[in-house]
Amino acid sequence: MPIKKPGKKPFAPWLQKHKALTGHGKKNAIASDLLLTPLIDMFVILVVFLIMNFSATGELLTLSKDIQLPKARTTTQIERAPILQISSNTVAIEGVRVGDSEELLKDPDLRIPALTDKLQEMRKVDEMMHPGQEFKGEIIINCDKDIDFKLVRKVMFAAADAGYTNFNYAVLQTGNGGEAAAAGGAEPAG
Repeated sequence: MPIKKPGKKPFAPWLQKHKALTGHGKKNAIASDLLLTPLIDMFVILVVFLIMNFSATGELLTLSKDIQLPKARTTTQIERAPILQISSNTVAIEGVRVGDSEELLKDPDLRIPALTDKLQEMRKVDEMMHPGQEFKGEIIINCDKDIDFKLVRKVMFAAADAGYTNFNYAVLQTGNGGEAAAAGGAEPAG
C-alpha cells in the first residue's frame, strides 16, 4: 500500500467569508483548523476550579431517614471530624455499624468495645497523618432527638475512653431564616 499525504480537509463555505480564516484575503486559501487543545485545556481548568470551590464548603454530614436532629436557636459551623451516628436502630461511626441500639441499652456495662476499638484505630490513623499536630479529640455526634440519654451517655463514655473528649452535636438551626442544618447550612432532606 503506497504512502500518501492527506488531502484538503472539508470545511464550511461560510468560513471563507472571513478574511482571518481565508489566508489574508486570498481566494483559494483553506480554512484553518480549530485549535482544540487550548479549548480542552480551558474547560479542564474550569472544571477543576468548580470542583475545588464546591467541595470546599460542602456538607459535612448527611441526614439519614431514621435520625431527626434536635433544634437549637444558636449554632456554630462544625468542622470536619469523625461522625458518630446514634439512631433508634444502630450506632455507627463514619457509616460503619458498631452496635445495635436496643442491645446497647440493655447491657449494664458503660463500655462499648467495638466503638472504642474503631475510634482508637481512627485516632492512630489521624496521628500518623498529622505527626506534628496535637490530637484534638473532636467528634460529631449525629443523634436522634428521641434517643434515650442512657445510650448517648454510653456512646460518649466509649468515645472519651478512646480519647475523643471534644463533643460537637449536630443540630438544626431554628430562627429567622427557617430551618437549616448546622452542618454546612443546607436544607435538611425531608
